[in-house]
Formats: sequence, C-alpha cells, structure tokens
Amino acid sequence: MVPPERPRTFSLQSEGEQQQRLANRTWLKAEGTERRRANMAAVMPVFSAWRHLVSGFLWSGSVRIPSRGIRKVVEVTEGNTTTIEGKIIEDKEAPIPPNPSGQCPICRWNLKHKYNYEDVLLLSQFIRSDGGMLPKRITGLCPEEHRKVEECVKMAHRAGLLPNHRPRGPEGVVPLQETRLNRYLTRYSIKSVKPIYNKGRKWCKVPMPISHPILRDNINYGSKPLRFNH
Repeated sequence: MVPPERPRTFSLQSEGEQQQRLANRTWLKAEGTERRRANMAAVMPVFSAWRHLVSGFLWSGSVRIPSRGIRKVVEVTEGNTTTIEGKIIEDKEAPIPPNPSGQCPICRWNLKHKYNYEDVLLLSQFIRSDGGMLPKRITGLCPEEHRKVEECVKMAHRAGLLPNHRPRGPEGVVPLQETRLNRYLTRYSIKSVKPIYNKGRKWCKVPMPISHPILRDNINYGSKPLRFNH
C-alpha cells in the first residue's frame, strides 16, 4: 500500500523577515566564535603551567636519563659492604691538526709524501676487516691520497704485512696452514704479478719493477735515492 501524501505547508514570509533571521544567525555564529576564543585564552595559562610542572618533574633529579660515555668500574670495600660503581671517564679533547684547512685527514696532519706501504698502522685505518679499501665518502680522503693509500694497501698485502685482514672463508671450513717462508725484497709492485723468466743479456737486462711510481714524490730520509727497478 502506498502511504497517503502529507499535506504540504507553505510559509509566507516577507523578504525583510528572512534577512532579519539570516542576520541573527550570523550574529550568533560570531558570538560563539568569540566565546570559544575567550575560553581558550583562559585555559592556556593553566595548560602552560601544567606543562612546565610535568616537564620539570620529568627532567629533574628524580627522573634523569643516564648519560652515555665510557665508564670505569670502581670497587670499594668498607667492612662487610662492597660497593661497585661505574664512574664516567671524561673524554679528552681531540688534538688540533697542524693544518686545519687541509682537504683530507692526511693533508690536515701534514702526512703527504711521508708514508709508504710499511706504515700499516696508518693504512689499517682506511681498510675493512677483510682487507678491502673503504670508500672515499667514509674515509674523507681526497682522490690523490685515496689512490696512493690504495696502492700502498695492495703492496702491504703482497708483502704479508696485513695477515689479519683477509676475507673470511665459509663456515665449517678449516683453512690449510700455509708454510711461512722468509720474505725478501718486499717492495713488490702491484704490476709484477708474472715472473720474468728471461731477463736478457747483461747489457740489456729487463729490470724488475719495485714500489710504485705514485710514491716517487715521497720524502727520502736515507742517503740513497729511491729505486723503482731492481
């Protein structure tokens, strides 16, 4: 069944009454906005004071985040009581390099042309645990010194000066013990991989390359000049 239609009612209002009602609505809306602003202005000081109170409690001595740093374990025994305490060791200030305006760490410490493949303590700072070279974005070396350190690391590996920096083998495989032979003439060149079987006659012998031309500008502390052929 279709429900009967309700009778429609039409309100006869003049144009002036409609404008008056619209103006009343606008005024009530503006008044409500002002009331909300006044209430927020009254609540803000209370909220600010509560926030300062809570933050002061959290960051006070009662609740303090433990500071990070190197701690030294100190054990004190007094009678039957033993107290173990970890005292924070103050960090020493890092020394200022002699050339702070240098481009890379080696330039800042004036080590340019002063190191070679035998300075393994210096070279080990720029290599990974498996003996590979770290990228420049980590070491901060300039392209010239990065190339030089890379060549020195290769020569140090060939001379056996970095025995603990090797790639790890697969798990469960025990590596064979290599026979440690005496090493002579450790200034290997990275290009001298293949041996020279026929060096030629006495007056035209093929020399064996040693060291690397990139180390040609190194400071010589001895009386003999640097040799790059043997």
